Amino acid sequence: SVDPLFLVVIRAYLATLTLLTVLALLNPARLRIKRRDFWAAAVVGIIGLAVNNFFYFEALHLTNVATALLLQYQAPILVALYTVLVQRQALQRRVILAMALAILGCALVVRAYDFEVFRPNLVGVAAGLGGAGAFAFYILASRAALRTLNPWTLLTYAYLSASLAWAVVIPPWLVIAHGFGLKTWGAFLAVATVGTVIPFGLFISGLRFLPPTQASIVGTLEPVVAAVAAYAILGETLIPLQILGGALVLAGVVVVQT
Repeated sequence: SVDPLFLVVIRAYLATLTLLTVLALLNPARLRIKRRDFWAAAVVGIIGLAVNNFFYFEALHLTNVATALLLQYQAPILVALYTVLVQRQALQRRVILAMALAILGCALVVRAYDFEVFRPNLVGVAAGLGGAGAFAFYILASRAALRTLNPWTLLTYAYLSASLAWAVVIPPWLVIAHGFGLKTWGAFLAVATVGTVIPFGLFISGLRFLPPTQASIVGTLEPVVAAVAAYAILGETLIPLQILGGALVLAGVVVVQT
């Protein structure tokens, strides 16, 4: 098994290398960035990605996957509060309904009602809410940066900045010295590409067309997709309440888009 923190750091390193390589080969012009835009991407990467990953790791360490996931996906509430309190925007009823459906659905998918699965504690909850805050910041800061940056340029320099921040904690040479096998590196690469670069790239591209609150609600599909993947690939069981939760999340996404 691999320490979750190592996985987070390696994912950032490989995602950065993948993005830099693909852009250099397919569209080198996307690697050009102004100094002001670089700092905007760095803020997205360090606070929105690295800090989010750190708090999520801490929540996982102090609680469990179900608790950490549920707390992470309180981000739509924080984004909505920002739009109401700071931007002075009124929340539409359908957005409130979609948010309620999505959060309730997430709670059912991760079985938050089962205290054998859902094990909160004060420090773990604080870490999980910190992760939710960083995720909300990632959405809002990315939306602002996209006014002048291409989504893939933003993602590339955000992950580069996150990688530089992580290098202080776990330098690349320490990762190499760990002696992971070729098969494990293949799994790392799959996580970095299929599980990181593609979904994050598509999500950040979608932010150009969706308001932040709606985008954060769509993001709550992640636990549903993870549960279905675990069922299909790992043979894990899906109980009726989890299926109902997935249906509620899907309903929330449909409501917010109609």
